[in-house]
Amino acid sequence: MRMQTITIQPILEREAVDWLQAFQESPKSRLFYEETAKKVSFSRIAVRILGTPLETDEYFNSLFTLAQQPNIHILSEELNKHIDPKDFQALQDILAQHQKTPKGLSINRLIAMMYGHQLLPKHDDGSMNRHLQLATIRVVEQFQQQQSLGLLANDFRRFLIDLVKWLKNHWIQWTKEMKATDDFPKVVWYGEMTMSQRYFLLLLMELGCDVLIFHPSKVDEFAEIDATDAVSVSYSYAHETMLQPFPDKLRDRQATVGYRSSQHFDQLMNNHQSGVYKAWQLQSLMPRPLTLRMTYDDIFIYAKEKAMVRPNFEVLSKEVVIPVIFAKVSGVSTNREEYWQWMDLLVEHSQAIFVQEFPYMKGSKANFHFHYQHCLVDGELSIQRIMQSDWWQYGSYTMELQQAIAYTMKSVCEQPIVKQESNETLYDLQLFLFKYMTMIPDEILRLLQNFDYAQDIPKLVLYQAPQQPALSREDTALLAFLNRFGVDIVFYNPTGQLDLEKYLLDDRFDVHRLEQMVFDLQYEKPALSKPSPDRSIKKIFNRFFN
Repeated sequence: MRMQTITIQPILEREAVDWLQAFQESPKSRLFYEETAKKVSFSRIAVRILGTPLETDEYFNSLFTLAQQPNIHILSEELNKHIDPKDFQALQDILAQHQKTPKGLSINRLIAMMYGHQLLPKHDDGSMNRHLQLATIRVVEQFQQQQSLGLLANDFRRFLIDLVKWLKNHWIQWTKEMKATDDFPKVVWYGEMTMSQRYFLLLLMELGCDVLIFHPSKVDEFAEIDATDAVSVSYSYAHETMLQPFPDKLRDRQATVGYRSSQHFDQLMNNHQSGVYKAWQLQSLMPRPLTLRMTYDDIFIYAKEKAMVRPNFEVLSKEVVIPVIFAKVSGVSTNREEYWQWMDLLVEHSQAIFVQEFPYMKGSKANFHFHYQHCLVDGELSIQRIMQSDWWQYGSYTMELQQAIAYTMKSVCEQPIVKQESNETLYDLQLFLFKYMTMIPDEILRLLQNFDYAQDIPKLVLYQAPQQPALSREDTALLAFLNRFGVDIVFYNPTGQLDLEKYLLDDRFDVHRLEQMVFDLQYEKPALSKPSPDRSIKKIFNRFFN
């Protein structure tokens, strides 16, 4: 007895306000879902997400979280471009016949030939087979309408070959045993796409898949084949950032909230009460920084806080997570007196070093290739070999500090935040960083020796006076090391000119642009008393609640 064919009718959901939540839900739990003996209709999600929210870390962490869900396919990252030689030859034969026909083969004839040569994959369910054929016809028709030469366009061959291999490599792998009433696959695409990839995503939408297309730079390539939002809708954030590789781990950055609610004060107090540590209790652990994303006002609030009461301070089995400040203050406040007072609050901290002369690090022409190679074990830097090297100049410090320095050196080299120069290989950059981490100034080492990880966080405050020698790349190698070690870094440049930006990756520090750019401002020690903490907190509350 022949089973009755079920018609499958996916309908675009145009009012998905919370598109991310809707995407992760089953279509059966959405507002529109109908199932009868002859037909199943359901709403599908297809959104082009352009740009990023203000907190880009949350954006990339959301992508990473999606990738961890077994029912979500990150197609842009797992696209399989293999095609069976027999399929390729069959396609070549069909395309040759298509080219010989004066106006080309009709779409129905073309699809029939592909089905006959088993170029369209077959499902166990007859309704799914019919649904795939009809959806493929619609997509080929759209290609024909949108290309000036129709199916005789040069791109048609590439389009058809890619369509066949991705249907076999992906679609049928996801849906081989699927029934018409089952949930259709959920697909994420991130970044750029070719013409063939656009049309394959279109086919997945026509089939009923939920599809999210992300581009952090607001490049809307899919709109080239869906200019009227016929099969998808767009969602645009106010902000954008450059296209980066798809995240392979959660980002270790946490945004502060600027003391915007009493609940935040309560949380800080609770953390303070529960986080009781003896002096030097955590020194056997390795420092692991978490760079806080914060406002300009936040700097001066959190600068006074001990590590253990800052947001997301955490003690792990082998590491201690230290929330740190890494910020550049670009320009000068219109209230000059307040500008100097806030800076002085940092400079006068008991665990602070103030730097006004650059370059701070001494340059060196020494070649560290041999030293670096000596410290490698199975291709990775060995902490023990670093500490046992002849050049190791930190042997007079405590064993805990030596281990922490070597551990941080390894981390900085393996995950550099200093940019590669145009003529520099990654290995060259690692040698550069390694060399200057063997030359840490004595006053910095004394600062680190006094660093009790749960208590006051050491600070490096830098002031780039106008018309003075600039911060060097060697200086930023030291800054990269100190940031990884868990030291607060605040860099002042009243001119607003580029310095850190030239040498460090953009997302590793905050830039706070003040009202005026000044080119003749030398450092001034404030004569008046420091601003009160109450005043700074009231200022932030006024900003959020008034």
